[in-house]
Parts: sequence; C-alpha cells; structure tokens
Amino acid sequence: MRRIALLLAIMAAAPGLAAPPPPPVPAPLPVPAQIDALIAAGDLDAAGALIERSAATLTPAEIGLARADQALAAGHAEAALAGYTALADRGERSARVQLGIGLAQLSLGHETAAATALDGAVVADPTLVRAWVARGVAADRLRDWTAADLAYGRALALDSRSAAALANRGYSRLLRGNFADSVADSAAALAIDPKLAVAANNLRLARALQGDYKTAFAGSTKATLVADLNTVGFAAMSRGDYSTAETFFTRAMHLSPQFDKTAWDNLVYLKQLTHAPADAGAATR
Repeated sequence: MRRIALLLAIMAAAPGLAAPPPPPVPAPLPVPAQIDALIAAGDLDAAGALIERSAATLTPAEIGLARADQALAAGHAEAALAGYTALADRGERSARVQLGIGLAQLSLGHETAAATALDGAVVADPTLVRAWVARGVAADRLRDWTAADLAYGRALALDSRSAAALANRGYSRLLRGNFADSVADSAAALAIDPKLAVAANNLRLARALQGDYKTAFAGSTKATLVADLNTVGFAAMSRGDYSTAETFFTRAMHLSPQFDKTAWDNLVYLKQLTHAPADAGAATR
C-alpha cells in the first residue's frame, strides 16, 4: 500500500502530468461597449449610471453618442435626434450617428428624412444590418417596394438569421397582399426568436387574410385570445367575410374581463359596412 502511495506521489509530481494552468481572465469590455450591451439588454438605468460615471474618461463624442442611444432606447426620439444631430453638426458623421438619426426620424414619422440618413449610414458602413432593416421599414412607409426589397435582401445577405429582417420583410409582404410569402417570413422569424410578438401577430394576420382562420389561432393563449380574436376578426372583415368577423368581435367582447374598446370599435365599423346597427348588448353580455 505504501509503495502504491509512493508511486502515485511520483506520478503526481511528474512534469508531464502537471495540472494545466487556469484559463486567462478575459479583459473587460471597453466602457462604450459595456454601455452598448446594457442598452441592448434594456437596462437603461444601469447604462445611464455608467455613462455619468464615465463622463470624465470618455471623449465628448462617445458620451454624446451613448446619451443619444440611451434616449432612443427609452423612447425619447426627439431628445435622441437632438443628440445625434449635435454630433453630426460637430463633424461626427459616422455610420452609428447616421443610423441613430435615421432611427429617431423613423420613430417620429419622418420617413423621407429617415431614408436619407439611413442611406448615409449604409454608405459609411455597408455591414450594418440594423441600418438596412430600418431602411426597409422607411421604404415600406413610403410605399417604395423596390427599395424595401433591396434593403431587406441586403440585411439577410449579411445575416440570414436576422429575425428582425425576416419579420419586417414579412410585414412588407403583408402590406402588398403577398400573404403566402408573408407567412413564410413571419414563421421563419418566429423559428429564430419565438418571443418576437410582432412576428407572431403578423403571421396570425397573414394566415387569416388567406381565410385560414383555424390555423391563424395557432399559438393563442388565454392571455392573448381577446387580442387575437380582434386581429383575425379584422382580417375576416377585410376579406368581406362579415358574419365571421362579427362572431370573432362579439366573442372578444364576451371574453374580455372589461369593456374592450377595440372590439367595440371593430363592431361599429363592421355595422357601418353592412348598414346594420351595432348590438349594444354585446358590451354587457
């Protein structure tokens, strides 16, 4: 037994059997990258705190960009646009700044200005998937389908698994009445990101607009059913399938724990289309 123990000790001490060194500790991300990561994760309070703590060590351009990005993520498009524009006025016309201007303009409903800024962003950096996707959205709103197809195509050529590009192209195709391709794009986006609510809604709407009401409700839950009934009912109404639409809107009214204004407005509009009075009792049954 002692001999075995001695042999094990010798083996443990042999150079060829030495334990491997611990892996190197990764270097911390640069502060601007840390801020970007916090904003992308939706932790805007932490991002703001880090921005303020780093104000003395970052350049004015880095601080200005970080603050504008945080404002945009928080839904303050006007403040974000002011921040990005101030950077551009000082000669900071990087792809990131042009992208920010384009996204802020898009949020404010200024599609032409957004398209111009986004064109500048993709010229400065043709690899910006987010800029190409946003350019596609701007084109959709301007009803420039050729530009939309180009933008989404470039985005997907750069990243074939971009759920945002697929979902937005699916909506673009939905707007044009290309329901089959819209279904394909929306389903592909959901396969990549099952929690992408906008893709799920677009998929439901495209299926319903094809008249496939049963499949349109796939994935509905108790929490979403009232909204889904309104979505599918709207599609049925758009198809001229008024009786089915009325059934869905009325069921939404019955299932909602409180008065459902969307369903009621849909019923009123439906009755205007069919020249029949809305059933006021639907709100209380």
